[in-house]
Amino acid sequence: MSGRMTAEVFFDLFHQYGLILICAVIFCEYMNLPGFPAGVIMPSIGVLIAQSELSLVLTIVLSVVFGLLGSLVIYGLCYWGGEPIMEKLFGKSEKFRSFVKRCHAYIDAQHGRGLAFCRIIPVLRTIVSIPAGLIRMPVKWFVGWSAIGIAAWNTVLISFGYFFSEKILSML
Repeated sequence: MSGRMTAEVFFDLFHQYGLILICAVIFCEYMNLPGFPAGVIMPSIGVLIAQSELSLVLTIVLSVVFGLLGSLVIYGLCYWGGEPIMEKLFGKSEKFRSFVKRCHAYIDAQHGRGLAFCRIIPVLRTIVSIPAGLIRMPVKWFVGWSAIGIAAWNTVLISFGYFFSEKILSML
């Protein structure tokens, strides 16, 4: 294995571990860990579910739950660790500080709804937990708005893989 998560590697692992693997990978993906690109993982999950006896609805529900759990880890670190955590992760990067300020302003202006929208934008969707924690967004808002965005993103990508599984498998 090359260390990079490809659809083929993910398929092989799925046959060994099933839903446990899916939950673990989604948790890690929402913690923004390297090697777990959603553009590969989520459609691959849909393909796997279509080729198995597992439920699409159950898989989507679990993907939202484990996406939220992964997001809550980052949110919690930033909520309780605040500025020292940001310093450790990003140093004194003005670019990142500017990003956090823009996210804060956007989330505030939208009364939290902006977080749901951020959850469907590639790259931003996983790192938005950082500014949400740093600005100490109320946890009920964080969970609620994140759940909406995560559900939308995961449902679209997993369903795409599920409904187009034959076409995708013919391309491998």
